[in-house]
Amino acid sequence: MEFGADTWWIVATAATIVVGVISYFLKRTISKQDKHEEQINFIKQTYVTQEQLKEFKEETNGFLNKLQKDVEDIKENSLKKSDFLRQQAVTDQKLDKMYDLILEIRGGKHGG
Repeated sequence: MEFGADTWWIVATAATIVVGVISYFLKRTISKQDKHEEQINFIKQTYVTQEQLKEFKEETNGFLNKLQKDVEDIKENSLKKSDFLRQQAVTDQKLDKMYDLILEIRGGKHGG
């Protein structure tokens, strides 16, 4: 069986298409493998062991407990707004009385 020039052209075109398809899928597979390798390297660089996570949790719980104690201390030892305003009103009343006395004394000296 002999092939003519047209037949060789069809065989060459088919072979080129087959090589192109194989090359496309091979390149795609290699690209995916490279991306997976990058992702694995990223995970290797950023992963945390269970021991490190446990230490972090303990440290965080310690900070939170200290923070809770500090908040409770602030609540216990700080002046509430209502208490401040009540005391300020008392102080204002005392100052008003003192000003009235000073005015009376000044008025008494000038008038007498």
